[in-house]
Amino acid sequence: MVAHILKLKLLLLANGFKRSTGQLIGVIIGGLYALGMIVMLTLAAWFLAGETAIDAELSILIGSLAVLGWAIIPPLLTGVDLTLEPSRFVHFGIPQKVLGPALVLSGFISVPAILTIIGLVGGSLIWRLEPLVLPVAVVAAIATAVMAVLVCQYLTIMATALRAKRRFRELTFAVLFLLLICLGPIISSIASAANSLLDWVGPIASVLAYTPLGAAAALPGALAQGDYLQFAICLILAVAYLGGLYWLVNRATAQATVTPPPQQRAAKQSGLGFFKYTPGTPTGAVIARALTYWLKDPRYAIGVLMVPVLPLLFWFTGSQSGNYTMMYLLGPLIGVLLGFSISADISYDNTAFALHVLTGVSGRADRAGRALACFALSIIPVLAAAILPGAIAGEAWRIPGDLGLSLAALLVALGVASVASARYTYAVPLPGDNPMKTPPGNGLRVAVTQLATIGTMAILLIPVFIPYLMGWFQESQPLGLLTLGIGLVLGVGLLFGGIALGGKWYEQRTPELMQAVMLNK
Repeated sequence: MVAHILKLKLLLLANGFKRSTGQLIGVIIGGLYALGMIVMLTLAAWFLAGETAIDAELSILIGSLAVLGWAIIPPLLTGVDLTLEPSRFVHFGIPQKVLGPALVLSGFISVPAILTIIGLVGGSLIWRLEPLVLPVAVVAAIATAVMAVLVCQYLTIMATALRAKRRFRELTFAVLFLLLICLGPIISSIASAANSLLDWVGPIASVLAYTPLGAAAALPGALAQGDYLQFAICLILAVAYLGGLYWLVNRATAQATVTPPPQQRAAKQSGLGFFKYTPGTPTGAVIARALTYWLKDPRYAIGVLMVPVLPLLFWFTGSQSGNYTMMYLLGPLIGVLLGFSISADISYDNTAFALHVLTGVSGRADRAGRALACFALSIIPVLAAAILPGAIAGEAWRIPGDLGLSLAALLVALGVASVASARYTYAVPLPGDNPMKTPPGNGLRVAVTQLATIGTMAILLIPVFIPYLMGWFQESQPLGLLTLGIGLVLGVGLLFGGIALGGKWYEQRTPELMQAVMLNK
């Protein structure tokens, strides 16, 4: 039975490469990138062998980062492998003494697991000049990889019930997305403090050596330094951690197959929500529905989260260089970002788009409702981003120009997105899925569609951008006022034009749009 389950996992892994040519190309590119990183790590370990006095500390840090990455990213974002999730075996009656080991072993039959093992073994070459230590380092690298996969499996099984709760998924997505956005400033800060950071490597590594993160990775360093007491302690701890994790994974698997996690319950809604405040018209109904999506659907969270993150990033960049010019472009960037968000509105609707089709909502009402909902949420952040930088810097002359470009960016983006979402759809994460999930086999279509949409917005903003730049270089308030006037006229005109053209295309292509969202393409 164990061999049969492992064979099933191998078949699933092989079939995953046959779904589509686009997915296969994406996997190949991702695999080549990962292999390139592994080759770089292996070469670095090869050439650093014997060249540094902190080989032991580096081994511990590399191993700890690998285990920590497996403990955080898959459980919170995607899980280990949902095709062989323990709860899927509830109805088969497979004995736990067979199912547990089979599922544990199947966790190593995956591209990330294989690459992790290869990468850690390559990193162990930092001990190539120590013939007696190198075999221990290789075994320690494999043990660290096993530790990483076991930790990931256990945390994923335990987090399955929590991931069924929408609030938990939204919170983890928000935290991880903010960390990802702030990764550049964090790395920059660490790099600028590199000299002092070396003083922390030793103490940090000495602590990690006795934790599940770095116990196995500490073995070659302890042996090379002749610290046999630490070697013995770390060996005992590594064996204990591995054995304990294996027992925990088996126990969690047994519980999951007997008591699978409860299904997510639909959220309860009291009152009419936004429908209470919008007009009793088709456009008003679409506005209320779109506002509900904006505040409750985590897939819209990327655009919303970028609003407070962009000022922090630009401020950090300015504090490093002493030039805060980018702060004056916050308004246009936020306007384009939020306006562009509705370009995937119909794709996000998925099967709920049938509500618009069956009720006969006109194209103009659908386009106007979605655009006005986004405008209502975006106008205050855009106005604040356009006015505050100039006011804080005491440069009131630039406020009209910043305001004109920002409002034009928002209105033009809404107009273009109203047309684009009625003409082009593409695969997006399904309702309830992880917002960071990338649907397979559709990367090229998504990239081309989004690039064309943003490129069109940029071209249409040229008539506003020219007087804006002239006013910026000449520090001219009259030119700023001219920018404001042109921006409002152009923006409002293109918004109404986009709603009209998008509504026309919407009505002509309603059956095709319904078919596309049903197939999520």
